[in-house]
Amino acid sequence: MNFRGGHGGLGNRKRALIDGAAVDLTPLIDVTFQLLIFFLLTATFNNDAAFKVKLPKATANDPATETKAIVVEISEDGRFEVNKKVVDQAELETRLCMAAKELGATTVNIKADQNTKHEKVVQAMDVAKACGIEKLGILHRR
Repeated sequence: MNFRGGHGGLGNRKRALIDGAAVDLTPLIDVTFQLLIFFLLTATFNNDAAFKVKLPKATANDPATETKAIVVEISEDGRFEVNKKVVDQAELETRLCMAAKELGATTVNIKADQNTKHEKVVQAMDVAKACGIEKLGILHRR
């Protein structure tokens, strides 16, 4: 065994270690990319609301196109929800008036449960009109 120079010297061992230490990352990147795609495709995105609203069915299919619209949801038992937060009637007026002044909201879309009392829908419409919002929409299920 010759450890000084020649064919099997230390210089060749360093070169062999350097050449052998190279790791091919392509399979690792491929597997990571496939896992990313798998999780993106199988993920479920929840749009949790404070309460469930069963919308009534309608035959007309005119979509709401207003971009500066506020959606007021009304549950079956008459509770109001604005921006995923349950509010009472006084706070409903505060939020709608603030949205009309600060955000320039011009439309209120009412999303009422099919069993909601008509009185609650009219109250939401009155509050919107008191805040200066003239356009009203009723959202329904297709």
